[in-house]
Formats: sequence, structure tokens, C-alpha cells
Amino acid sequence: MRPTMTTRPHNRGFSIVELMVAVTIAMLTAVVVLQVLNNYESRKRTVTVGNDAEINAAVGLYMVEREVRMAGAGFTTPTGMLCGSGINAYYNPAVISDGGAGQTLAAVAITDGGTGPDRIRVLRSDSNFGVAPGTVVQAMATPTSVVRVDGQLGLASGDLFLVGSADGLKICTLMRLTQAPQVGGTGWDLTHASGVSPYNPANPGTVFTTAIQYDVGDVVLNLGRLGLRTFRVVCNDGAAPSLTNTCNLASHDAIAGPAVPTLANVDSIASQVVDFQLQYGITPAGSPTVNAWVDATGGWAAPTAADQLRIKAVRMSIVTRGNLERTVVSPATLVLWDAGLASERSIALAGNQRFYRYKVLTVIVPLINVIWSGV
Repeated sequence: MRPTMTTRPHNRGFSIVELMVAVTIAMLTAVVVLQVLNNYESRKRTVTVGNDAEINAAVGLYMVEREVRMAGAGFTTPTGMLCGSGINAYYNPAVISDGGAGQTLAAVAITDGGTGPDRIRVLRSDSNFGVAPGTVVQAMATPTSVVRVDGQLGLASGDLFLVGSADGLKICTLMRLTQAPQVGGTGWDLTHASGVSPYNPANPGTVFTTAIQYDVGDVVLNLGRLGLRTFRVVCNDGAAPSLTNTCNLASHDAIAGPAVPTLANVDSIASQVVDFQLQYGITPAGSPTVNAWVDATGGWAAPTAADQLRIKAVRMSIVTRGNLERTVVSPATLVLWDAGLASERSIALAGNQRFYRYKVLTVIVPLINVIWSGV
């Protein structure tokens, strides 16, 4: 018997129609996947940059708030402020404050920025020993004499210190220690050599209206290295915040400068800051309760010594800028704070500004040391 022959089926590939269908499905799938990835990346970028803007605002506001809460530290006495009659302060070659002319350095001082960001100057001791002033144990013969006190006060060469009277009735004087405290007689001698440091004028009598020599019982406050700092918005081009520059909230020494702040010579705190607004919270004379909020304009642009005692709080608002979007994502007006005890504060956004996302944080900071002083 002859074997039966079997036939194998013919091998055949995909037809052109099947290939076209497969390619079309693959292309549609790729388009959908790419669109999903693009939307995801856009959302991720928006969330990430938005979080960065919020973190920048929170960190910046926290850093300034911490300083403002400590404003006046070491400058209070049981009867009020240590330097209620003013401060003699000098930094070569300029007089920073001439106490004899009725000038004084307040715990906080706001400078209104008009249509731009405001700035604030904070005065406090940054020394661990600042809250425990020393006592003068020997009268000074001249304003340039060494100051003999009852202890070292934690002072080191180069530290700033302030001398005044316990009742706050004498003009204070800002001095810089030019060598470590030395044992002298019944106490420790604080040398503030004239002309050696830019804080110590060669002849205080010709620089200040009233140069003071201090007596037994007067007090000495250790200010440490800083003492007076300014917080402000600084942009990379030196101009006001805009869509074409980068601006940071920064701080610098309010006495030693820099005279022209740039991002290179300040301490940056928070980036992408577009506005920083401040107000004083004031009380009626002799009251601890804030009943009004005022801008640092008009009579409050340079408060008198009596009005400075009425400042018991500061309201601060910071605005940071986030991501650039393809469509309008921000309202025409950003509200910094509502009416409350004063008029509402807001900033207007126009044109391309509304394509950015913004974060606004506002806080009210009590001046604890001023309130506790009972003034």
C-alpha cells in the first residue's frame, strides 16, 4: 500500500490592511500616552512649583516673624524702654542716630515702599547675655573713657554694647568693644577706643549734639554682633519686582550696610518674592490693646518717641510667585488682608501677571518685649 501524502498549509504573513490597522492603533495609543504624560508632567510641575512658592512664603515670613517677636529684647526695663530718650549711634563717617536731637532707634521701624514692597528694621540684642544688663560701677570722666562694669557680660572683642540709664531717662550710646574686657579696680573695663572702630567716633563731643559720660548705677547691654537688621525685597537687577527679574526676601546689617543692597551682599531668606507689605498695630496711649492698623506714611513715617511706645504689633504679608501657566490662573486682585481694623490691602494683577500662580501668607506679630515692658 502506498503511503498517504499530507499537504502542509501555506505560510502567510499579515496583509497590508492588517498592518495599517495595527499601525493606526499604535499611533493612537502613543498619542494618548504622550498626552497623558504631558498632562501629568504639567500638573506635577504646577504642584511642585506651587509648593515651592508656598514653602518660600512660609519660610520667609517665619524668619522675619521670629526677629520681630524678639524686637526690643534687652532694651526694656521695669520702668519702660532703656533708651526712651534716644540713642547716640555712629558708623564712620555718618551719624546713624543723634539722641540729643530727639532721635531714637525704635524696636521696629517700617519704611513704606509706595507701590513697591515695604521694608522693616528690627532692633534687639542677639547676645545670650543681652537680657541681663550689667551695672556701671565707676563714673566715666569723659565720653571716651573706659566703661567699668560689674562683670564681663559675655562680651568679646568686636561686640557692640549699649550704655544707658536704668530709668531710661538718659540718652544711650552705641559703642564697640575694641579689646576683651580687662579686670580693673572693682570691676571689668570695657574699652571702646576712639577712631579704632567705625562705631567709635574720634571725638563724640563734635559728632553728637549731646555726648554722654555715664555714672555709677547706669546699665550696659551686650548687643553681640548684629543688634540692628533690615528685612527687604532685593532683585537681581536692582529694580522693583517684575516679570523679567528675580527677587528674594533678604536681610542685612542696618548700620554697616550695604549702602546699595544686591543679591550678592545680602543674606537671602526666600526666593521668588514679588511683594512684602507691613503695617503697625497701634494702641491708645497707655493701653496694651491694639485698636488700629496704620501704614508707615504721614505721621507714622517717622513716629515720635511717644508714638513709638504705642506700636504693639506688626502685620506682615508676603507674596511669592509660582509657575507660568498657558492660561489665566490668577484673579485680577490678590487680597493680602481684609478690612479688619483698617482698609483692605490688595494688589492688582494685569496682563501676563495673571498667567502665574501666587501664594499669599499674612501674619500678625505682637511685640512681646515692648508689651511686657508695660509702656
